[in-house]
Amino acid sequence: MLSCRGSVKLTAARVARAMSSTALPLKPPSLDEETKQFEERTAEMAQFFALPRFSNIKRPYTPADVASKQGSLPVLPLPSTLLADKLFALFTERAAAGEPVHTMGAIDPVQMTQMAEHQEAVYISGWAASSVLTTGNNEVGPDLGDYPYTTVPNQVQRIFRAQQLHDKKHYDERMSATPEARAKMKYIDYLRPIIADADTGHGGLSAVLKLTKLFAESGASGIHMEDQLHGGKKCGHLGGKVVVPTLTHISRLITARFQLDLMKSTMLLIARTDSESAKLLSSSVDTADHQYIQGTTKKAAKGLAQILAEAESRGASGAEVDALEEQWMEENPLCTFDEAVEAAIKQSSVNDKGSAYQAYTEAASGKSHSEAREIAADILGAPVYWDCDLPRTREGYYRVTGGTEAAIKRAMAYAPYADMIWLETKEPNLEQARYFSRKIREKFPGKWFVYNLSPSFNWQKAGYTDAQLKTFVWDLAKEGFVFQLISLAGLHSGAVTTYELSKSYKTEGMLAYVKLIQEKEKAVGTDVLTHQKWSGANYVDRILQSVSSGSSSTLSTGKDSTEHTF
Repeated sequence: MLSCRGSVKLTAARVARAMSSTALPLKPPSLDEETKQFEERTAEMAQFFALPRFSNIKRPYTPADVASKQGSLPVLPLPSTLLADKLFALFTERAAAGEPVHTMGAIDPVQMTQMAEHQEAVYISGWAASSVLTTGNNEVGPDLGDYPYTTVPNQVQRIFRAQQLHDKKHYDERMSATPEARAKMKYIDYLRPIIADADTGHGGLSAVLKLTKLFAESGASGIHMEDQLHGGKKCGHLGGKVVVPTLTHISRLITARFQLDLMKSTMLLIARTDSESAKLLSSSVDTADHQYIQGTTKKAAKGLAQILAEAESRGASGAEVDALEEQWMEENPLCTFDEAVEAAIKQSSVNDKGSAYQAYTEAASGKSHSEAREIAADILGAPVYWDCDLPRTREGYYRVTGGTEAAIKRAMAYAPYADMIWLETKEPNLEQARYFSRKIREKFPGKWFVYNLSPSFNWQKAGYTDAQLKTFVWDLAKEGFVFQLISLAGLHSGAVTTYELSKSYKTEGMLAYVKLIQEKEKAVGTDVLTHQKWSGANYVDRILQSVSSGSSSTLSTGKDSTEHTF
């Protein structure tokens, strides 16, 4: 594992190597020179692949595959790589100690700066982007992943640039002070790594390439990508979620890594699975998913989708269509193929039914439905009727069981291609998290996990005492959940403060503002109390004084500034 200092030194060395060859030739290189340059670049990429940072990462492509796609320009490390190395070092340190990096979702530079003193990372939520921050035509709405794919990278860039401003402002203030004064000043690290929501990748693999590039260029230190269907995406705590085949999401992860390698970026890649609560699957093409697909053992003349389509074509109301679907589902109970075989064995004349089903499960484990059908037929002497197409939705989605075991199987498949694994859950459940992490760490020792401490959960009704709530994040950290986040804490905290002030201001006037805002700002010591200084006015004044010998009366923070009254 790399220390933060070691990571920075390594990055600086890469910069030095790249800058030593930044002079571009005036004439085309000879074939020998071109070959030599490519071989050198391929060797450099091989060294990049071999960094301890990537010791647990699998790449199904070669250094030459990447080097040949980089173009002629030297590949210089991005600023975000420095922050990504810092984040990796932070996780390494905390994981070794069994402690968490826990943070909150920030929706603007104000929240970022107020978090900087106490939180070691910043989270940028796709839900917040969809609901309050959407760019493009500024159409806001629920988290369905249908906003422009530039939205969250733009928000990352906004926060990253704000971090740099406040870092410069803070550094200048410290360097302008005497050593004695500086010793009394509070040091704040504004350059906190940013982890951002990449949703489903916002399209096919070419979209994943572009989105990942945008995140790296915008300043993200890490992104998470989920296995939901683009176009069918829902917030992790909404119903109707559709997951893609396991291999489809693995392709997304590989593509994202390839793009990062093109840029020599060490940005962390987090694989999120929503399969624990998802009940729909976009395609049955991947045999890895067959174990959890549901069908019916009852023969029907028409499938559910056909019945609903016919009802709609004859003008049935929405309520009538819903009633038809509910009736069909009641008349055709769903089960997996394994469950269908188990029921068939119990109803058969096979002597040792327990041994027969055990023989089936051992032989059919990991097999496709077609292979499992043959195995079951050999054991029973007759085929088992089971149809997973009949219950498909109007969109063609298959029904699946969901659940923790399905999520574990997917996480196992994603683990070699991702730095961290995120299990999205429908409730805060420490025992489930413990089971999940321990099962995965049996195969991938030391794997890091992410946990969403979501405001979608009703924490007061989750069954935890105050003492258990207080230790929840540290209990999770002991199981490898090194990164934890209250995804929408910024949204909710801002709502509470604004509602309280708005209500009181209506009847109490300026007394409400003084009591609820200014007195609290003074009490907690937030620098936003003097918002002109917070915004960088003093910093810009000192820059202007450096480049111009103008009168002090023109300074924005001169004696006429009202902030001197605080």
